Amino acid sequence: MEVTRRRFLSIFFGIGSALGLGAFAAPLIRYVYPVLKGTVYEKQKIAAVADVTGDGVRFDYQDIPSMLIQKKDKSYAAFSLVCTHLGCIVKWEPQNFDFHCPCHGGKFNENGKNIAGPPPKPLTEWNITQEAGQIFVNGVKSGG
Repeated sequence: MEVTRRRFLSIFFGIGSALGLGAFAAPLIRYVYPVLKGTVYEKQKIAAVADVTGDGVRFDYQDIPSMLIQKKDKSYAAFSLVCTHLGCIVKWEPQNFDFHCPCHGGKFNENGKNIAGPPPKPLTEWNITQEAGQIFVNGVKSGG
């Protein structure tokens, strides 16, 4: 079978359209079916209490980018850095005590609550514990 110019262009643009549709659909599917459902969590050491600064401690938990922060009241909290809007990675801004999504302008306060922009729900908060001067993470905080 001879491949004509028209047939070649049809195949080329068909493949391009399929890839474009996949790139568009992936964030929507991730939004509808979050990664966290059905996950088995393991206890993981994050840092020593003495190592936590105002800039926070960046870590990965279950392959999810996350941040341990010290809040204004000097307590600690840990959050997933995955924005609840379209899955962008948010940045901790210690000078403002909030998280900012550079993609769509979403903002979350130091408690992970969405306070500006399009994010529909708060950041996922991790359950943390302190033992012998060390901070550990173990699953999603109940109620979070």
